[in-house]
Amino acid sequence: MANRQKNKRFNTLSENSGVTLVEIMVAMVILGFSGLALLSGLMQSRRYTELAIHENTALTIGQGYIEQMKNMEFASLDQAVLPTLFHEGVADTLSVSPLPADPTVGNAGTDITNNKLIDIKNTPGDTTDDMSLDVFVYIQDVTDEANGIGQARRIILRYEYTFSDGSRTINNSDTLYAIRSEVPTF
Repeated sequence: MANRQKNKRFNTLSENSGVTLVEIMVAMVILGFSGLALLSGLMQSRRYTELAIHENTALTIGQGYIEQMKNMEFASLDQAVLPTLFHEGVADTLSVSPLPADPTVGNAGTDITNNKLIDIKNTPGDTTDDMSLDVFVYIQDVTDEANGIGQARRIILRYEYTFSDGSRTINNSDTLYAIRSEVPTF
């Protein structure tokens, strides 16, 4: 009799302890939504990472140009084309634009675009994935002998680029400033 009660209890447990097809389907739907949310978060993270890479690359290149201009011969800053600059180890030049009323916006009629292709993904044979960076250089004479300011130039460098991740396009621009006097200030 004890054996019968054990079997009866075992049969009752096994009949009620199974997982139904509906429960499995509900679990699969919940798992699917969770996976979709995780995938969406990973894709958004990748977009932000790529945007940050573009922003930092453009800023670094702009700062590099500014540093080179601060260290070149002072008389070179008055030329229409700035010589002896380097971009990715290759001799490079930048054309100087006339100073607009607002250098952060520029003047489409007088700005001279210095277009640079930056190989961010390190694929030298493929230029389709390069970042196109437009650089605008303005040099302003800020000499003011009456107030004790000797020969000095304000270097203004504005850069623009477009970032596209497939679903959206972001136009980004920034302006960098530096002062260079006839006596180098390192």
